[in-house]
Amino acid sequence: MQLSRRTIALVLFVAVASILAVATAAAAPTEVTYMCWYNTTQSEAQGNQAIIDKYNASQSAVHVTMITIPRDGYETKVNTMAASSQLPDTTQLSEAMAIQFAAAGLLADVSKMYAPDQAPLKSLTFTYKGKPVGYSSGNEVLLLYYNKKLFDAAKLPYPPASADKAWTWQQFVDVARKLTKDRNGKTPNDAGFDANNIVTYGADFNRLWWMWPIVTYSNGGGLMSPDGKELWIGKTESIEALQTLANLYIKEKVAPSMSDRSAMPSLDLTLLTNKVAMATSGQWEMGVSLNNSLKDGLDYGVGVLPKMKKALTYNTGAPFGIFSTTRHLDSSLAWIKWWSAEENQWSLITGGILMPVLAKWYKTEDAMRQWADHPPRPAFSMYKTAVIDYAMNNAIQVPWYYFNGYQGLDDILSSGIDAVWNGKTSAKDYITSIMPKLQKYFDEHKAN
Repeated sequence: MQLSRRTIALVLFVAVASILAVATAAAAPTEVTYMCWYNTTQSEAQGNQAIIDKYNASQSAVHVTMITIPRDGYETKVNTMAASSQLPDTTQLSEAMAIQFAAAGLLADVSKMYAPDQAPLKSLTFTYKGKPVGYSSGNEVLLLYYNKKLFDAAKLPYPPASADKAWTWQQFVDVARKLTKDRNGKTPNDAGFDANNIVTYGADFNRLWWMWPIVTYSNGGGLMSPDGKELWIGKTESIEALQTLANLYIKEKVAPSMSDRSAMPSLDLTLLTNKVAMATSGQWEMGVSLNNSLKDGLDYGVGVLPKMKKALTYNTGAPFGIFSTTRHLDSSLAWIKWWSAEENQWSLITGGILMPVLAKWYKTEDAMRQWADHPPRPAFSMYKTAVIDYAMNNAIQVPWYYFNGYQGLDDILSSGIDAVWNGKTSAKDYITSIMPKLQKYFDEHKAN
């Protein structure tokens, strides 16, 4: 049977159209969703959208679409979405969420994201049942910041910038007493010192719920064992450290009360306005806070934390997560790995907000200078020993890297701790009173 030219043309047209359709389908990028939160308005997520746009333009295999939801109630929202099988592919996580979500079966194993010799530092890996479920997007450690002008005026040496020279706790207190001034210029060492009218506090050791426990580890105790199997907050060393920290305000009169502290502005202004001579916080303050006041004359330095028995600091960093329900694991891994790469966060790193997560940036001085030898960070010689070396050699993980339910444990621990900070009860009496509840919760969530 002979086909007409018209029939042949039609057949050829259909064949070509089918081939083109198949080719187009093959070339279509894989759709991956990314969920992040905002605190007050959705416009806060614009920075995330800019990064997503950059990624989408950089390649054609994956297209990422952002979903924004309020930060308040985020955990509840995720659980609701999981129950209705509506989870996105990837997400922003706070540190306290990661293992909790992994234990609920919501996070994917991300061990395929990196080759073994190219993975982020082990200290930045969130692990559940021996498998990585997330990596911190940046490296952060706790440090001691200080106002150089106040030290110079008091003719005092600056705080040590290396762990091997870390002040003992008593040395820290002694210096803080000399820097604390009442409205008449008297210190706690002077007769007639007016503790009710302090103008400058010598020190403020951050009593934020996840920061203050570093002193318990420094004293030979801690919140829990590093394997997450033993609760340590009831140890004598832990209770002693908590009381010693509280005594900065109660006994030594060198630190602000919690109510005074809540009324203080950000760290940069607290130092700039001479409200506090030295204070503890995270590495991120250099780019987030301190940078704001350099133009106003703030001359700050950075040192290591005072030690009780061991020179230690906490390390942490918020992770990205990939939900286990994703149908596009490889594409999700590719997207999150891209966003985590230093070159795609370079402005945040050189701007003082983040430290790199990959070991290669810490191996040589040239590699370190590429990201660390920039303002608003202090001189590289100071930063290298006080921050980089400190992070590599003296940092321990906040337990949310490995303990399921860290937030719930803290809720119990913090429920009445203000009574310790303001001296209405002792650390020993307080911890003793909540230990049964703490132990029960811990036993229900500890690593198996």
